[in-house]
Amino acid sequence: MWVVVYVAPNRKVAMYLKQLLEVEGILVKLKEARLSEKEDRNVEVMVSEIEIEEANEVINNALQRP
Repeated sequence: MWVVVYVAPNRKVAMYLKQLLEVEGILVKLKEARLSEKEDRNVEVMVSEIEIEEANEVINNALQRP
């Protein structure tokens, strides 16, 4: 089952996190909100529920970098 681990503010951030997670061997799906045609819409970053903890660690480390 796929679980949302992060809601990115736009596709650029979502793609960055997707790449980081995939380097760690974590399978990732992205799901864009279809509420508007704006470029900067939210994107859900989803992983398998068995990889939630590892994914959260990777995301937290990435977002804490200056």
